[in-house]
Amino acid sequence: MKTPLPLRLGAPLLVLALQGCVDGADRLVEAVNPDPDACAFLPVAATTYKGGNTLGEELSFDLDPTDLSYRIALDASAQRVAGSERSGTLDPLDDCTYASDEAGAVFALAPNGVVLGGVATPAGDAFAPLVAFRDTFENSADPTTFNPIADINNIVGVDNTGGIATPYAASGRIRNAGTFQRCLDDASGRFNIYSAGCSLTDKGYITYNADRNAFDVFATDPEGSAVTEGGTLNGSMVIGLVAGAQVPVQLLRESAERSGFYLHLPQDPIIAEGLDGNYALVDSGGSNALATWADTLLTIETDEATLSYDDPVAGVIGASGAVNGNLLAGRGLIALVPAAGDTTGPALSIGVVVP
Repeated sequence: MKTPLPLRLGAPLLVLALQGCVDGADRLVEAVNPDPDACAFLPVAATTYKGGNTLGEELSFDLDPTDLSYRIALDASAQRVAGSERSGTLDPLDDCTYASDEAGAVFALAPNGVVLGGVATPAGDAFAPLVAFRDTFENSADPTTFNPIADINNIVGVDNTGGIATPYAASGRIRNAGTFQRCLDDASGRFNIYSAGCSLTDKGYITYNADRNAFDVFATDPEGSAVTEGGTLNGSMVIGLVAGAQVPVQLLRESAERSGFYLHLPQDPIIAEGLDGNYALVDSGGSNALATWADTLLTIETDEATLSYDDPVAGVIGASGAVNGNLLAGRGLIALVPAAGDTTGPALSIGVVVP
């Protein structure tokens, strides 16, 4: 049994109720808005969610349920002044989805305090997808303790270099000491079965920064051993908690010309039960979509894909057909990257379950 997770609560404790299951125990208990005319996952009081976007920007999303006004604070950014803010109002569309003032981004409120949406880019002509969490892991009381969130993961994301977005797919590990490693397969440059001895690797460690409610990320020598000192600060990590289960999001900020977003989910065999349902999607190309998952069939708008579980490694789902690529799924989220060499679609799509 894992140690109970320390967490930062973004809202007062709400009434708990049993919900349907998207990922096993991850949705057994949820705070539900008692207003029958409101989205069940709309908070009952002003709430702050912590997360990041595909430009590698770390952010806080404040939502006031009384008038659906919101504020986005860019807590750390390589593209604009840290502390920059945007504000607007969400406009209900259907169930738990909302139009916004963020260059066309559609927001979705999902179970267990997860928010999906987007933030207008610095140019203002598109949006960068964001994901944020009501509850997050923090270890300020014991800064060397990472046991509760240590795990071997699959990782999908997007790298932005010189304005070009490319998909990222890998394996990785967060260790008990707070060190991390990302690995790429020697042949494909993508997913592999995690091995500490992988040759295509990035290494570093994380330390909690209470001023921003996030972890600073330090890159260390990829050919060196796992260390928790020195290195180069190159971004941050927000570790969301979804019904107590961790969802690390690493935000790379090397420079305004080099940034990234990497979502981690466990490298465990897929449990297909509970993945069926409807999902709201946003993608790095600045588009919104709706998806339906039914057993081994995924439909995004009108495009269909056949799914193969644990392909090419445990915890990864292969998609073939009109949608061609790989997915991670769990804890109420899905994330899709196109197949290697496929440049016809967005580099990354992120989704959350909706009613």
